[in-house]
Amino acid sequence: MKPAISSVSKIYHDKLLQLRLLTFASGGVIMSLEIVTSRILTPVFGSTIYTWGSLIGVILSGLSLGYFLGGRIADNNPRFDKICGIVFSVGLFTVGIPFFASEVVSFTAVALPASQYAPLLATFLLLMLPSVLLGFVSPYVIKLGTNSLQNIGNISGSLYSIATVGSIVGTFATVFVLIPSFEANKIIFGLGIVLIVTSLIGLKIPPKLIAVAVLLILVVPWSTASINTIPHNGTLIYQKDTLFSHLDVIEYGDNRSLYLDGMRHSSMNLNDPLDLIIDYTEYFHLGMLFNPTFTDVLFVGGGGFTGPKNFLALYPETKIDVIEIDSDVVDVAKKYFELKDDPRLNVFNADARQHLSSHDKKYDLIILDAYASTYVPYHLLTHEFYQLVEKRLESDGVIISNFIGSIEGSKSPLLRSAYKTMTETFPVSYVFPTEENPSDSQNVMIAASNHPYDYDRLSLLEKAKDSPADYLVDELSSENHFYSKVLDTSGVPFLTDQFNPSEVLINPNTGKKYDEFSQGKKITEREEMNSDVNLTLGIALSVISAVWVLYFRKKIWIAATSK
Repeated sequence: MKPAISSVSKIYHDKLLQLRLLTFASGGVIMSLEIVTSRILTPVFGSTIYTWGSLIGVILSGLSLGYFLGGRIADNNPRFDKICGIVFSVGLFTVGIPFFASEVVSFTAVALPASQYAPLLATFLLLMLPSVLLGFVSPYVIKLGTNSLQNIGNISGSLYSIATVGSIVGTFATVFVLIPSFEANKIIFGLGIVLIVTSLIGLKIPPKLIAVAVLLILVVPWSTASINTIPHNGTLIYQKDTLFSHLDVIEYGDNRSLYLDGMRHSSMNLNDPLDLIIDYTEYFHLGMLFNPTFTDVLFVGGGGFTGPKNFLALYPETKIDVIEIDSDVVDVAKKYFELKDDPRLNVFNADARQHLSSHDKKYDLIILDAYASTYVPYHLLTHEFYQLVEKRLESDGVIISNFIGSIEGSKSPLLRSAYKTMTETFPVSYVFPTEENPSDSQNVMIAASNHPYDYDRLSLLEKAKDSPADYLVDELSSENHFYSKVLDTSGVPFLTDQFNPSEVLINPNTGKKYDEFSQGKKITEREEMNSDVNLTLGIALSVISAVWVLYFRKKIWIAATSK
């Protein structure tokens, strides 16, 4: 009898090993999928608390519902092939995400324009189903792994621990290995394949043939398919998922543009790389009008290094530091935007606030250009940050800060709040709209200082003539580009590290982004897409999925339920 007992024990332990593998894979994939899906949502909805709150909330809601439903299903003739079939189904759904994510996000943006609930709807449509189905796994495997009430505590604790470890591994692997190394679509394909392959341990020959067919289909999209939630105009010549954003380099005619999370950050004229294509960058030269003797300049935000390159050429006595948090952006600027080594240029790959806190160098001019219409680094908007900037500014130094919003109307709260906060530290402040109507969403430049500068529009205009800042002659010739009124800061919060509702303040801009192409130098571009290839592959995957659903329903689900 001992060999028989040993054989039974071995079978039981082999079953537990399979259950643990399935549990570990499911826990790892769900957390990895949550993180990588942020790369789909942030180009449209911004990296805000609404986006991340939606991701976390939908995943938790789906898992909770899955635990409940999975427990009930587990009590009805539980079979290992049944839960493996459910995991296989999630794998098929996951590999399909790159083919339909763009349409889901576009639909959501149209259905809920300018709404903080738009990322919640998009996340629900993309992740609710896989979250619920993967939630089935834990209660189901506990049911399968328990052979008596005496060991249920040990088995359930062990399996829940393994699921948690899987989630931890999935989180760290995605953050530190996968996203820095692979495109988002490839990561998602890989997650789907992990689920499919893992589930095959409990399935028969037909699902394995279906898995082979899926792998053959994915051979093509590994090199061609991409998740384009915001289609660009022009020819895509380079793209990468960096640690901080999705980066695209787009070329149209003589112009090359850098996009981060779907928003254009820089443009360069290939025939004249020093030309300032985007109008707001001309306002960087306000620093020269206020402080013409400046020599040490700091740019916070590099992008395509349009401003630093222009300053190096026009102001030969200057020394320029640039703080750019994303090393891939710096590499792209060198490769595609003619950023060359220069003894007068120092580039620091760091977070601006951390860098300024650890370095005590002072500057004559600091240009803040790290904000977008859908996202602002909240820690670069607070009273504490401006106090730090003040310590790094010479007594006659000037700050030129670029904001996107409006000066008046419903889209103005963020800018007015930032102005209210900034003027607490820098009481001498001037506002320069880049568009005619102060109620329009636009780039708004703020010049601020502690030095008692006293200029009006006409005096600045005279200083701009016959100077390197002559870019601004046309702008300052118009009263619309010099806001002479007192900016209303009533009813908006004073921003601090402890209280900074910047996502709420910026929300009116998220539905309809401000595109700098609407300024004077307009460019219309068309991106060459692989839509026909993706459509064909998507249809093929849909057919395979339909075959699987029919097989699963007839051969596994109904068979398991009827016994």
